[in-house]
Amino acid sequence: MNTLESLRLAPFNLDDAGVAWVAQTLAGLSTDRKLAQLFNVAMHGDDPGDAQRLAGQSPGGVTRFMGTDLDAAWRATRAFVEACEIPPLVSGDIEGGAIAVPFGTQLLNQLGLAATGSTGLAEEAVDVLAAEARALGYNWTFTPVLDINAAHRSAIVATRSYGSDVPTILAHAQVNVRAFQRQGIAATVKHWPGEGFDDRDQHLVTTLNPLDEAQWRASFGRLYGGLVDAGVMCVMSAHIAWPAYARAHGAQGLEACRPACVSALLNQTLLRGELGFNGLIVSDAMAMGGITAWDERAKVVPEVIAHGCDMFLFPSPFEADFAHLERGLADGRLSAARLDEAVTRVLGLKAALGLHRKTL
Repeated sequence: MNTLESLRLAPFNLDDAGVAWVAQTLAGLSTDRKLAQLFNVAMHGDDPGDAQRLAGQSPGGVTRFMGTDLDAAWRATRAFVEACEIPPLVSGDIEGGAIAVPFGTQLLNQLGLAATGSTGLAEEAVDVLAAEARALGYNWTFTPVLDINAAHRSAIVATRSYGSDVPTILAHAQVNVRAFQRQGIAATVKHWPGEGFDDRDQHLVTTLNPLDEAQWRASFGRLYGGLVDAGVMCVMSAHIAWPAYARAHGAQGLEACRPACVSALLNQTLLRGELGFNGLIVSDAMAMGGITAWDERAKVVPEVIAHGCDMFLFPSPFEADFAHLERGLADGRLSAARLDEAVTRVLGLKAALGLHRKTL
C-alpha cells in the first residue's frame, strides 16, 4: 500500500475528500516547498512581524513559545496562520506543571497526575489543558511523555514522567492521548525509543537506553505498542540510542550508538515495521547536543528525513539546514520518493485535524 492510501487507515483515518486534498496539495508543490513542509520552526514571543517572517519560509509547522500577554499571543499566532498558504501545524509542549503556556490554568504535571491514583481525575485535568490549548490555536502537542523514572538523576525525565510502573504509565498516557485528540489536537508520544535509565541530558549528549531486547519489549515496547494501538497520531524520535537492538541487527562500534532520530533501524524497522506505526514521526529539537555531537550538520540533516523522520524540529538556522536538506536531495542521500512520503504524512496529519477546512 502506498503512503497516500495508508492515510485512510489509523491514525489518520482520512475520507475521500481528505485524501484528495493531500494528493492535490502535494502535486502542486515545488521541490523547495516540499522541503519546507518538513520543517517545524520555533516562534518565540508575540511579534506579528516575526510571525510574518516565519510564515514567509513556508514551513510545515511552528512551535509557539508565547509571551505573557494573552491577546498579543493570540494575535501573533493568528498572524502566522493567516500568512501561511498551506495551513500550518501549531505545536507546543503542553504538559502541565512547569511546562505550560504562561496564562493557562495551573495543573499538575504528569508525575503529579499519576500520584492521584485516578485516571478519571487525570482526564479531567488534561481536558482543561486541551481546551485551553485549542482556544490558543494549538493543534499539536508534544505529549504525553512515555519515559520511565528509573535513574533518579535523569534531567530529561524528572517529574515529566508518569512514574516507574509500566501499567500506570500506559493507562495515564492513553488518557492523555484520548483527551487531546478528541479536541482536535494531535498527541505525540516521546522520547522514542525510551528514556529514563541514563542520568545524562540529551540537550548535551546522546543518551543510551541500556535495556536488552526482552527488558525493552516488556517496558517501552509495551508502552509504545499500546499507544500505537490506541491511535496516537505522532511519535517523537529522540537523541537516544538503543545499542542492544542495533547490535542484534549487525551494528558495530560507534554505529550501535546512533541516535534514534537518524536511525533507520529504530524508526523504520522497529517503529513502523514491528510496532506497525502509521502516523507521523517528528525528530526532537535538532539544536540539542545529543544530535549536534553525533556528526556534522551537513550529514545529519538529510539523514533525519532519509532515515525515517517525517518532520525536522527546530532548524538551526532555517536557511542553513534547508540548504543541507536540499544538497542531500541533490546528491541522492535523500530520495525523491522518501521526500514525497514524508510530505504526504505531514499533509495527512493536517487533513486528519481538519486544517484543510479551517484556519484555527
